[in-house]
Amino acid sequence: SNPNKREREDPQEERPYIKKPPNAFMLFLRDQRPKVVAEQHMRDSAAVNAIVGQRWRVLSDDQRSIYFNQADEERTLHEQQHPGWSSKDNYGRKPKRVRRRAPANSSAASSSPAGSSCSQ
Repeated sequence: SNPNKREREDPQEERPYIKKPPNAFMLFLRDQRPKVVAEQHMRDSAAVNAIVGQRWRVLSDDQRSIYFNQADEERTLHEQQHPGWSSKDNYGRKPKRVRRRAPANSSAASSSPAGSSCSQ
């Protein structure tokens, strides 16, 4: 019903949100999370992530390289599918809100401590 509101929503609909390609750890997390949940019988996300993080830290360089190579492939594929895309595209400036101010008389007298001390 408000024509100004419609104008602000349109630019967001034109640019879809494109996720960043996953890094090596995120691929490892995606691979290990179901295994940890099944083994430990826990659903707490923070606890599961902590266990996966410990597993990542003790992983050998050879095992890690598998995930780093996979991340490189994902990044290359992402660049081909979305040429010219930058992660900054997801974080554009939002229009500033316009604040409605209270009448100057009431806000200045009640909120200004200096005004009350000067009148004594």
